[in-house]
Amino acid sequence: MEVDMIQKPALAVEPPDANFNPDLTPETGEQYLQKKTLSGLAALPTDEVKNVAHRALIPTREWETMQNQKFAELRDTITSYRGSAQYKENLQRTHVFLNFEDRKHLHEYCANNLPYVSILLSIPQRNLEILLEYLHEWLQDSDQASSVASQQQDEPSDPELCDVAAALTPSVTSKEELHRGDGYRRDWIPQWIYAILACLIKPLEPYIHSVLRDIAKTCIALRNELKQEDEAKVLPLNLLISIISKHFNQCDLGDNIA
Repeated sequence: MEVDMIQKPALAVEPPDANFNPDLTPETGEQYLQKKTLSGLAALPTDEVKNVAHRALIPTREWETMQNQKFAELRDTITSYRGSAQYKENLQRTHVFLNFEDRKHLHEYCANNLPYVSILLSIPQRNLEILLEYLHEWLQDSDQASSVASQQQDEPSDPELCDVAAALTPSVTSKEELHRGDGYRRDWIPQWIYAILACLIKPLEPYIHSVLRDIAKTCIALRNELKQEDEAKVLPLNLLISIISKHFNQCDLGDNIA
């Protein structure tokens, strides 16, 4: 029996089941090893998105440092708020019913409402993860890169009342301003993604890291379509790329890796 135990592989990799799709990007270490076993390392998919944006659209290291510091402070504030008696008292009062099986309902709600932290904290993390996936799909389908407002430098400090979106769109200051034109704010997708990232509890499931990578790559692709003079429009894209690469350990997708 001792011989059998010694000869047993230290890292046994189960063969893929009938649902395994070799064309999808691996989301777990086991899937990575299964794909490598089946097809060899050369068969692993590589990131298709290449950064070809104009240099003027790439953020400076100083800007990234400042934004990531502010994001870290916001996450710390939210974490402290979660443990407070005030949070527990307000949890029921701020609860909003959202049907996470109805994408149309979620799309309409997010497009017409600001992502208040007090609302997001009343939503279970699994539902926030589902919403994050939907937001990525909507980001891919949007013409959002051509219509985002410039970024505000100051963050609200009270997570019960604050609007995380203010970090991205200072021009939206009241609910009356939410309904204009076709009834949708065209900057709402990065606002909601930013707010959810601030509220996610680590550690995350492996597939959520995959979703975050996809969001960052989509932002890179949207940035590639912008022109040199679109510096204001690129700010929300740069912010999401920077936060995902630095705070969620996707450093290979960052602009200032060294």
